[in-house]
Amino acid sequence: MRVTRNSDGSAKDAAAPGPLERLKECHARIRHFMQLSRTLAETKDIPLVEITHAAADIFRFFSHALPQHEADENESVFPRLRDALPQGGLVREAAEAMVEQHHAIDELVEELLSLCAPLRRRPEHLPGLAHRLQHVTSALDLVFAAHLLLEESVVFPAIPLLLTRAQLREMSCEMQRRRQPQVGTIHLVQ
Repeated sequence: MRVTRNSDGSAKDAAAPGPLERLKECHARIRHFMQLSRTLAETKDIPLVEITHAAADIFRFFSHALPQHEADENESVFPRLRDALPQGGLVREAAEAMVEQHHAIDELVEELLSLCAPLRRRPEHLPGLAHRLQHVTSALDLVFAAHLLLEESVVFPAIPLLLTRAQLREMSCEMQRRRQPQVGTIHLVQ
């Protein structure tokens, strides 16, 4: 539970964000980490400690948070929209494209991760990797631009129109479960 403040400064309870808010918040984080990746690739004379932190943050987001977001869309959003819509139609086609686009995103993200992983331990290698990092970041920028626009202009607006409150609550619960640590699971940092 999050605590927010009333206008008088007193604490008030705030409900956990709904599924649409979670999806939009993740899009903001995607944009943030893409900007961080661009900065890492394009800025000269970055202190080694900043390279280490940036590469670690990019690696963590794209290896952990992005897969959760894709699962939210593939396993929570898409099946419900598919079931709510007849074959064809703009929203159905956009939802199908959303899932399909994740494959291209994942391939580029794997390349990004393969560049950021060694930079976390050996930041002095950035000059030799900067061109490849710039290339993969530019490619990801193009794919994400189309992908996020499709979701934000077609898929996300359809969610509250086509799904019931019960379905939205189920989606929220599924999204929350994806973010809870698994009991007995050891998470290793690469």
